[in-house]
Amino acid sequence: MKYIFIFFFLFSTLFAKSPSLDEMIGQMIMVGVSGSRTDEKWVKKLKVDIEQGKVGGVLFFANNIQSPKQLKELTTFLSPKDSKYPPFIAVDQEGGEVQRLNKKNGFSSYPSAEDIAKNRTLAQSYEIYKKMSDELKEYGFNLNFAPVVDLNINQKSPAIGAKKRSYSAYEEIVIAYSSEFLNASSDAGIISVLKHFPGHGSALNDSHKRLTDVSKTWEYRELKPYYNFIKYEKVDAIMVGHINLDIFDSKYPASLSKRIIEGLLRGKLGFKGVVFSDDMNMKAISDIYGFKNSIILAINAGVDVLVYSSYFTKNTSVINDVTKIIKSAVKNGEIREEKIINSYKRIVGLKNGIN
Repeated sequence: MKYIFIFFFLFSTLFAKSPSLDEMIGQMIMVGVSGSRTDEKWVKKLKVDIEQGKVGGVLFFANNIQSPKQLKELTTFLSPKDSKYPPFIAVDQEGGEVQRLNKKNGFSSYPSAEDIAKNRTLAQSYEIYKKMSDELKEYGFNLNFAPVVDLNINQKSPAIGAKKRSYSAYEEIVIAYSSEFLNASSDAGIISVLKHFPGHGSALNDSHKRLTDVSKTWEYRELKPYYNFIKYEKVDAIMVGHINLDIFDSKYPASLSKRIIEGLLRGKLGFKGVVFSDDMNMKAISDIYGFKNSIILAINAGVDVLVYSSYFTKNTSVINDVTKIIKSAVKNGEIREEKIINSYKRIVGLKNGIN
């Protein structure tokens, strides 16, 4: 009997159905969606996409969140128990100016990173972030695009310094406080995503509006938080920013650069986790590289999850369009299927920790 069991176990393992290309691509896509109620057309359509494995995650914004009761209903609805893969239910919850759950929609509010580093001890910061993470968990989230580990090199930087999103200009302080953020998130069962690699803190403009070039202001020490957390295996996911940095790549921004993602982040720094893009709808990418070309460049550069703040395109949905583009690129040799397989494995590996 024992040997019969072993035979059937090996047989089922060897001949288990491999995921299709469509299924693997689906896990590489994260979208936002307009709507806040479970009976809305596009919310219901997104649930079907999740159940069918066409999309791997949902990113929530302020327009999706009206109250604790409504939010719990929505996240539960978009986390169907019968889907093969649990979706990433994601949000940007940093504190300060960037917190989608706040007092206005019935939740707690939390201090900015700058305020915490100036006015709280490390132990106090852990307690604040544990409360934040517990709240995220309670209302159905499993992934937080935070903490920001950009150094506050330019205090007037419109996307970072001016919004008090950085802990400090000193890397040791950034590492210390963001470490407490990571610890608190992990203890609550929330996946953290460090951002914005390789460093947005010296930028003179905002990549949401235009291409951001930090070539003349960026400093090597901006890599230290990433190096530290990778070395001590404290980070599972990293967001790569839409940042031009000529010292590593004079042609493409970090989010589309094989030299920066495969060469620097995975090669020199040794990162083996999941790489998320910043929002692919940002003008820094969409206006310059175009929808199709940016997808191919990002995947070939080493991005695992393509993030789109909108579910919609002119003719259909982002999900359908992205899938078609990637499948066609694999078929004609513009993207090696091995890239898709490797991303899929990393994503599924990270999702194994979701409960």
